[in-house]
Amino acid sequence: MAFQSVFMLMILTRTVGLEEAGFFTIANANANLFLTIGKYGMRNFQVSDLNNQFLFSEYRMSRAVTTTIMIAAAVVYLLFAAINNGYSMEKTQTILWMCLLKAIDSIEDVYHGLYQRYNRLDIASKAMTFRLLITVVLFGAGLILIQELLIVLIISTIISTLLFYVFTKWTMVEFKVDQNKTAWNNIGLLLKINFPLAAVAFFSFYIGNAPKYAIDAVLTDELQACYGFIAMPVFIIGLLNNFIFNPMLYKISQMWNEKKVREFVWKIVIQTGIVVIITITCIIGAYFMGVPVLSWIYNTDLQLYKMELLILLIGGGFLGLSGLLTAVITIIRYQRKLMWNYAAMAILAYFFSGSIVEKYGMIGAAILYAVLMGGLCIGLIGIFIYGIYKVNKEREAISS
Repeated sequence: MAFQSVFMLMILTRTVGLEEAGFFTIANANANLFLTIGKYGMRNFQVSDLNNQFLFSEYRMSRAVTTTIMIAAAVVYLLFAAINNGYSMEKTQTILWMCLLKAIDSIEDVYHGLYQRYNRLDIASKAMTFRLLITVVLFGAGLILIQELLIVLIISTIISTLLFYVFTKWTMVEFKVDQNKTAWNNIGLLLKINFPLAAVAFFSFYIGNAPKYAIDAVLTDELQACYGFIAMPVFIIGLLNNFIFNPMLYKISQMWNEKKVREFVWKIVIQTGIVVIITITCIIGAYFMGVPVLSWIYNTDLQLYKMELLILLIGGGFLGLSGLLTAVITIIRYQRKLMWNYAAMAILAYFFSGSIVEKYGMIGAAILYAVLMGGLCIGLIGIFIYGIYKVNKEREAISS
């Protein structure tokens, strides 16, 4: 997952140039934004549904609904962007096919949530790893041979869809899925309950990519590509945190259900410390080796952007922490409060991103990212502390 965008951009800059790399960067950002609609923020809720409030068939049908909405929203946005931002036909189609490629991730996620729910994240990990690895290798080979981003993207999407079907058919035999009839009113309830999480996921991704959207509006596709290159290490912090935290999610959910509040909080404190250590390590590594390594990887001179890289990595630390806090706030079922915090930061990003990036350029984009992520984390820490206190008090009142 971490490697695919890096690999694709490495090949792009060596085969079709910086402008197409800029297309890919904004296409990837937009596709991942719409992916938040498809996934609907439901994975953590599904995994922590230890009391089987909803059937898997209801999770699956709700995902079909949200993925359809995801594609519809992408088409509406692209029509708007083509008119207002002057997107070319090639750029528009590139973004659309990237959204279709990400739609596979959306559908796959609900099956992997089932596997994780039964403490078999290993099966989900293997299936996803092989699908992404084969897709990325074929994408790279296609670019080298054909040197046409759009055509290769279409081929990769078709192949990835076939791989998803095959791997899901193989892995689902390990699980006994409920055969009860799907209740549409339960699907509606599921979508209603998870709406705050869907809004949080959407706002979170929008906030993280607000600088890219501002660059797309006021700067060039070449600068968009350069920003994408130096921003790539930022997501490593979040991914490394996920690698450590995701396998613990089921056990932490059990802790909370068994009312082991102290152990639960202590686990979160430890994980926060891990995020801090990962962030500091990445910043030190980037200070000494970041620019030369990234310049070599992407075949582009990035010497002018060393300070931007370091600032972005600070924001990356906040990104990792915000992902952790969002997950644990979901476990304690206090997710409604999340939405307002994310919405406030998204509104600030919407109104101020364009003017800041237009005035200060790339350094403005980097500072904007770090400030938005920092503000987000402060709000999440407050919600987590308040949620633990309130829910614990309610439990004590019921037991007494």
